Amino acid sequence: MNELQLFSELHKFLNSLGAMEYTLAPKTLTLGYKPRRFGVKSSKFATLYGEKNYNCLILHVDPGNKDSIRGEMIQKEVQKLLHFNIKEIRGFALKKHEVYIPFEVIDTKEKLVELKDFVRRQFISIVRR
Repeated sequence: MNELQLFSELHKFLNSLGAMEYTLAPKTLTLGYKPRRFGVKSSKFATLYGEKNYNCLILHVDPGNKDSIRGEMIQKEVQKLLHFNIKEIRGFALKKHEVYIPFEVIDTKEKLVELKDFVRRQFISIVRR
C-alpha cells in the first residue's frame, strides 16, 4: 500500500470514529483531529503527517501533559504489535506523551487492520477520560 493511499485510508478511518473536527496545515499535508464532544473542549487526538520527513500517524495519548510517559509505554506496545523500532526509522525528537507510527511500517492489509483496532482502543480510552 503506498503512503498516499494509506493517508487517505487513515483519514477516512479517523473521521469514522465519531464527530471530529480537523485542521489542515497551510503549507504541508498535515491534518490534526480533535473529537467533538458536547459541552467539552477536546484536545487533539491524532495528527496525520504527510510531510516527507515525518510520514506518520501521531497519536496524542496524554495531550497537555508534556511530563507524561504514557506515550512511551504505548509506543512500545505499538512497536511490538507492528514490528518496528521508531528510533531506527526516524531521527526527530520524540515527545513522551505521543505515539508515532510511520506509514512505511503499515505495508500489509493485516497491519492496517491491526493499526485501526489499536487506534480505536486508544480513541475510546481517551474519549472516556
